[in-house]
Amino acid sequence: MQDYRLKAHPILPIPEREKIEFTWKGQKLQAQAGETIATALFANGIRIFGYHPKDGSPQGIFCANGQCAQCAVIADGLPLKSCMTLVQPGMAVEPVNGLPKLPDAPPVKKFKPTETLQTECLIIGGGPAGLSAAVELGQRGVQVLVVDDKHRLGGKLVLQTHRFFGSINACYAGTRGIDIAAKLADDVAKFPSVTTWLNSTAVAVFSDKKVGVVRDGKEYVLIEPKTILVATGAREKSLTFKGNTLPGVYGAGAFQTLVNRDLVKCSERLFIIGGGNVGLIAGYHALQAGIEVAGLVEALPECGGYKVHKDKLVRMGVPVMTSHTVLSANGADSVESVTVAAIDKDWKPIPGTEKTFACDTLLVAVGLDPVDEFYKKAKEFGMTAFAAGDADEVAEASAAMFSGKIRGLEIARA
Repeated sequence: MQDYRLKAHPILPIPEREKIEFTWKGQKLQAQAGETIATALFANGIRIFGYHPKDGSPQGIFCANGQCAQCAVIADGLPLKSCMTLVQPGMAVEPVNGLPKLPDAPPVKKFKPTETLQTECLIIGGGPAGLSAAVELGQRGVQVLVVDDKHRLGGKLVLQTHRFFGSINACYAGTRGIDIAAKLADDVAKFPSVTTWLNSTAVAVFSDKKVGVVRDGKEYVLIEPKTILVATGAREKSLTFKGNTLPGVYGAGAFQTLVNRDLVKCSERLFIIGGGNVGLIAGYHALQAGIEVAGLVEALPECGGYKVHKDKLVRMGVPVMTSHTVLSANGADSVESVTVAAIDKDWKPIPGTEKTFACDTLLVAVGLDPVDEFYKKAKEFGMTAFAAGDADEVAEASAAMFSGKIRGLEIARA
């Protein structure tokens, strides 16, 4: 089976990693240590992870961020999100075809947390906002616990190979996002009062002002914080169009995760919906990885992202079509092409303007929604709660860092 991992990249180093074996539908495949199941499957050329129980339609990834369940698989008998679960040596992975038959389980024991911990501040989310807040609090000796559901700190920064704008002192202008993530993680590690838990998912905020956290999928812990900072980022929006659930239709953030974080060439030729910064930057990231960009459509008369990002794509021959929308993703079991059309002032497709572009991937970059449910519940239950970054207001990573710093100072004062 062909290996779709990147062999070279103009920005990112390609590390040598330990090879491990796992099976997919009984067939032996090779993964690399530290890869998620979804990444390992993509690296082996597998895009279809199962079939929907209702209509039998093929399923693949969408967000690659743990926010949906479209990438679900059965791993060693358990239904899991493949984008969040690391491959283990000898792991047996099967597709979810229909409703899975779960293994026989022993009699249910009374469920209870292994322990209850107290902390001055609990930060949910180890991205730019959460880490920036942790640095401010660590400098002032405040006891902080940072929990993040990924296997490395940095949030969306670990997906960003472009250099940041703005102030060098305030938001690391001139530095690539991946390097900012490493710097923030290093800064947080300097403070003895700050503890970080990776692979740890906050599952609920309770009315008794405790927060439930599952560590490494095995241990359930209750956290009792004096203050809570929700820095959980945002989830990608989708669009309704024919074929929008085909494998190969996924969010631009999922694409950046596969290419920039996990170093997998997950497409040969892609098309982008959305001319904001995320869509434009994802297109440039694709070109860096040797992936052809067939085109980009934006419903507004002008792209909303920075002109410098749009100009990069135009210079490299990518058709950028404003006042256009997507009509359909076409293909049998996965994306084979996309059909787009111009729209009028009432946002209706104009007959006769349809164009079809061959592609194997369709990136949806049409905005984000804050992941703010924990913050709302904490406020409802009378906790001293704060929100930062995209969980407070969707913006850029530089704004998230500012937001985190401000919230950190506010929490220290509180």
